[in-house]
Amino acid sequence: MQFKDIIGQGHLKQQLISSVREGHVPHAQMFLGPLGFGGLPIAMAYAQYLNCVNPQPADSCGECPSCLKMQKLAHPDLHFSFPFPNIENKKISTEFITEWREVLNQSPYLSLHRWMVKFNAENKQPNIPIKECQDVMRRLSFKAYEQGYKIMLIWLPEYLGKEGNTLLKIFEEPPAQTVFLLVAENLETVLSTIVSRMQIIKVPPIVQQQLADALVNLQQLQPDEAYRIAGLANGDYIEALDLINHSAGEHAELFEQWIEIILSRNADPMAHVRWADTFGALGREAQKSFMVYALHILREVLHLQVYGKPSDVLIGSEKNVVGDMAGKFNQEKMARLADWLNDAYYHIERNASGKILMLDLSIRLTKLVKPQNAAV
Repeated sequence: MQFKDIIGQGHLKQQLISSVREGHVPHAQMFLGPLGFGGLPIAMAYAQYLNCVNPQPADSCGECPSCLKMQKLAHPDLHFSFPFPNIENKKISTEFITEWREVLNQSPYLSLHRWMVKFNAENKQPNIPIKECQDVMRRLSFKAYEQGYKIMLIWLPEYLGKEGNTLLKIFEEPPAQTVFLLVAENLETVLSTIVSRMQIIKVPPIVQQQLADALVNLQQLQPDEAYRIAGLANGDYIEALDLINHSAGEHAELFEQWIEIILSRNADPMAHVRWADTFGALGREAQKSFMVYALHILREVLHLQVYGKPSDVLIGSEKNVVGDMAGKFNQEKMARLADWLNDAYYHIERNASGKILMLDLSIRLTKLVKPQNAAV
């Protein structure tokens, strides 16, 4: 993986390259941000640059023996640790390395869902068990096979339970020329004892135009549609792919139906149930994608309230929906709805019933927009 293969993130790439060229390489770093921002491919490109025999001012050379092994994910000094499902009595991540290489070769912008689908285990809870932690220490106890760094890349340390405390000593005092690269989404769910031992590197959203260009080049979208999807995805390449796979147009229609029920003065109470039934019939990834779309509409409502005109990413009836919401929701209510949607996304990701979640949210939202119930 080279830096040139990463979508956007020019400033962060240069920051990492400069740290290597100046000889300031921290031994424990955590790349923090939604996976679609590119934390994993950035960490992989950084690992390749660290061990490149002939590093260039803007990237690894891509041609030396070290780079060629890194690109095949087969460098003996590049180690991976990641969450995995409890299947076939496999206890450590090296037993899943073939599948790991396969999914990363398809795309390094890897979601946990795509990883779990690889094993038909999307409804199972992955974790990083104690035997994996012990194996991490075992692998790092050996000398480096080649000159350069031994690199341990841990993907989603959120799935390290209290067993992760067994790694604290090696995080603090790693063997010589050893670098830890952690890729995390949610700092609050990573053990605080681990966080305190990391240099945190925040991965920002991908700039909209750069994400749109990638969708044109990689997904063959038309430029206008690519720019619209990039706006909906809010700088997240994985979310952009989800929106392509689950039509944003279908989300728009479902969202419009929902808001019409919410804002109606005389809506049949069973309309909430019927709508929740429709939502519940969607697949989990489509439900999550709907949440992303709904949060996008909330941003557009705020844009209208602040600037007095809709943004240029709205199409069709979306402008009417945004206008209706702008008249009914003040910023305090918008903030509460955003929190509810984010909570729903979190629980859907963890296999909660989308139908029950959205029925409850629909009722709460209806009460929220009625003045006599504004305190709900």
